[in-house]
Amino acid sequence: MGLIPDDVIADIRARADIVAVIGQHVQLRRAGRNWKGLCPFHGEKSPSFNVAPDKGFYYCFGCRKKGDAFTFIMEYQGKSFTEAAEVLAAQCGVAIPETVASPEAMRARGERAQMLEVNKLATQFFRETLAGPSGAPGRAYLASRGTGDAVKDSFQLGYAPADWHGLADFLKAKRADLEIAVKLGLIARQPRAGGFYDRFRERLVCPVIMPGGEVAGFSARLVAAPPPASADGADAGPVHAKYINSPESTVYKKSRLLFGLAQAREGMHQKRRAVLVEGNFDVISLHQAGFTETVAPLGTALTAEQVDLLRRLAGEVILFYDGDRAGKSATRAALELMVAAEVPVRIAWRPRGDGNRLEGQDPDSLVRAGVDLTEMFDRARDGVEHYAFEIWSASRGSSEARSRALEDIARLAARVTNPTKRDVITSTLATAMEVPVEVVGRAIARAVRGDGGGGGGGPGRDHPGRDGGQGSRDGGHGSRDGQGSAGGGPAPGRSTGPPAAGPGPSQAGGASPAEAGTALPRTSPSDGPPLRELDDELAVIALLADHPALLATAEANGLFSLLTDVRLRDMYSAALRGASLVELAPDALPLTAAKKVLEARYATAEHPERQLLGMLEGLRTARHLRRSSELRRQLHDATRRGAQDEIRQLHAQLTEHLKIGR
Repeated sequence: MGLIPDDVIADIRARADIVAVIGQHVQLRRAGRNWKGLCPFHGEKSPSFNVAPDKGFYYCFGCRKKGDAFTFIMEYQGKSFTEAAEVLAAQCGVAIPETVASPEAMRARGERAQMLEVNKLATQFFRETLAGPSGAPGRAYLASRGTGDAVKDSFQLGYAPADWHGLADFLKAKRADLEIAVKLGLIARQPRAGGFYDRFRERLVCPVIMPGGEVAGFSARLVAAPPPASADGADAGPVHAKYINSPESTVYKKSRLLFGLAQAREGMHQKRRAVLVEGNFDVISLHQAGFTETVAPLGTALTAEQVDLLRRLAGEVILFYDGDRAGKSATRAALELMVAAEVPVRIAWRPRGDGNRLEGQDPDSLVRAGVDLTEMFDRARDGVEHYAFEIWSASRGSSEARSRALEDIARLAARVTNPTKRDVITSTLATAMEVPVEVVGRAIARAVRGDGGGGGGGPGRDHPGRDGGQGSRDGGHGSRDGQGSAGGGPAPGRSTGPPAAGPGPSQAGGASPAEAGTALPRTSPSDGPPLRELDDELAVIALLADHPALLATAEANGLFSLLTDVRLRDMYSAALRGASLVELAPDALPLTAAKKVLEARYATAEHPERQLLGMLEGLRTARHLRRSSELRRQLHDATRRGAQDEIRQLHAQLTEHLKIGR
């Protein structure tokens, strides 16, 4: 299918009942005009997930996820926009027309379909072999690991026999395109004898299943002695490798896939977390033990794409890598990616002592040893803090070792973009390491700037505060909280004054930023003064959120000059440029203020324009009173000082101000 026409997308968006869409996965209850429930994206006991059917919008005040029906399907089910559109179209009865794609796109689509079909046939062959006489070694191996039939079927495990031509002959009998099978790495050409031979032999085969049920590729584990070389000249391949995997192809992109994801989706949803391990059989063993939220990378280091996938599907990630040196190194690398992507991450740590019975073992070995993993996961520590404790404990030999350890810890902590969390980490680390908090704070500040500890550029190019705040995953707006680094003042490139998009609260005049075309800065809900004294201004923004068609009326009546809070001015200016006040509120305002914008209290107003004009009149009155009060204060001060010229000037200004009125 080609691109879906814009008018069809608009029709789907108009017809999709967001309450019905989300209600299939979240238990919602009515709360006024909106609906509430427990957020499906993070663990919580009190409902903070709000769905506004009038706006077709959802927002969680806990984890701050937001979007429409399309976003929910993409985030919750891990689908692309086109796939989400197809799901919603089926639910609301919209027919998506067939569109003509380019010849290249048609060829690519046809090849992809053929690849998926060949992988499906190969899966059938491997599964049938495992169940038959030739699969005895595979069944014995699974039995030795305690793998039951339910898990075996869930993962569609199979076995590749010792036969050099079993799969090739099977695919040929099924009239499959053998050239496609070569591209998929299932078979290879025989250089001298001609024909094809199987690449997977005497191995337990684990299909890599995508969330939609298609098989993208295979990972095969050696369970017998290496097979002998073929007499007909075929290359035996990497016979000594413990695992061999499918090569990269149109359907198999290992940097974007996770082993066990299709099987773990429900467990991740129920437990609101993902457990990340290193190997396929770690995944299978943990699923067998009941930890069905477990997934793993595909034989390589964790990638940013995989982290983003986990971020969208799980409330948090528990890292449970092997306990050896390589596992600890992989844990550090994964931790950096998680922290940079703002994914809540903990580490399942193995307590020392008890003869080091747990240390160094992989998850599969721990499961088979009967270790209580539930307790281990429940006691999992914050990722940054755990890493810091581990590296600090290992550096007690000298001041030089401790200095290097602190710089290493600081480089990791500098990747934490939330300044409040970074401050907490700074304090926690200082206490645990028995180091003055100022020392830890300065080390982290140097790491943020990229000029300390030989870090070679600090925490990374995607860290907010570098290159003008660009590169963060939230669209280049810099830190989510808009504040500086812990213990070191503002991050580089960040102004300590008010945002440039508009005057501060003390400035009543000035041109609207809308006229200059400036962008709305990314501000923290905690930035600026509290809004408790600005309820009247907030009410105007809430009314405009419910009736955006009245923005022109507000602009014609000079609303910008009546707003005294820079956050509200920025939101209003962005709305004039086409942004949604509903979507801006959660990021720009404190939670209590954002709720007032999102609660749709003016959605059913009979005369919203009349109400808006009344509100604007009230703001003018408030501005007039503020100016009167300020002039009287200045006049009183000048009288106290006996400044006669200043008294005359201020008296004239006050008289003129009261004469003009509002």
